[in-house]
Amino acid sequence: MPRPKQLVAKYTPRKIFSVIDNGPCHRLDDAGKAWLWQNADKIELHRLPAYSPEFNPTEGVWKVTRKMATRSTRPRMNARGALVRTFKIFQRRPELIATHVARFR
Repeated sequence: MPRPKQLVAKYTPRKIFSVIDNGPCHRLDDAGKAWLWQNADKIELHRLPAYSPEFNPTEGVWKVTRKMATRSTRPRMNARGALVRTFKIFQRRPELIATHVARFR
């Protein structure tokens, strides 16, 4: 995923509104907060409420992914292989995850 500075550079003069969850990778240090404040006319972050998977379609997709990837019939398949296999299934059968993302269209 592109970083805020890259997004601003690419989409200026349009303002960016980004919805983020509360994951550790979305926490800003003091320098990041200062940059965001200085660029408030170009980008605005909106955080989802804590513990709100119902607002984040990715959570439902990950739930299905974990279920399918861990049921792998190949006991020696590594985690990456199981994920790739599962995502290929989603590409062929998008209806498996459609209910998790439909309400966000």
